[in-house]
Amino acid sequence: MNQNVMMSERSTRVLRIAGWSLAIMLLIAPAIAMQFPNTGVDWTASDFVFAALVFALVGGLLELAARASRNISYRAAVLMAVACAFLQLWITLAVGIIGSENNPANWTYIAMVVFALSVSTVTRGKAQALSRGMVVMAVVQLSFSAMHLLDGHFTAVIDLFFAWLWLGSSRLFARAARQTLES
Repeated sequence: MNQNVMMSERSTRVLRIAGWSLAIMLLIAPAIAMQFPNTGVDWTASDFVFAALVFALVGGLLELAARASRNISYRAAVLMAVACAFLQLWITLAVGIIGSENNPANWTYIAMVVFALSVSTVTRGKAQALSRGMVVMAVVQLSFSAMHLLDGHFTAVIDLFFAWLWLGSSRLFARAARQTLES
């Protein structure tokens, strides 16, 4: 395989350290902000536990991708898909995409995260199958957007953004599959 499509062990190690360090800093930031009055940051212990679990899940998925393939396109595709799922989960649970976080219509975004995990499990990490799965994710995302519109909620902008991320991930998985075949 062409060397420029493979990530070196050193680069992988640096990115892993940077990623886990970022997760730790993101957990420490609200703890520091809570020490100052009038910041509006008021996390409970359960907020910190939940954030730590989400960061561990995201980091774990990225670790699995790093172990699954040294192909840069594959890793970028996983990063894009995980980022899309993470953003949907985080925004939905923090403030809600549709109204408040208590609006039942927000469950469609949680469903997208569950669906993405299901797609990755069913495809068993195979780049070509993941490419197709990410297209399906985009179609489902847009279908939910249409349902939201019929229900009186305009979510097209954010749903198009998420669909764009799913499709970008699909393209990268397709590239990784082609690069694997060329080797």
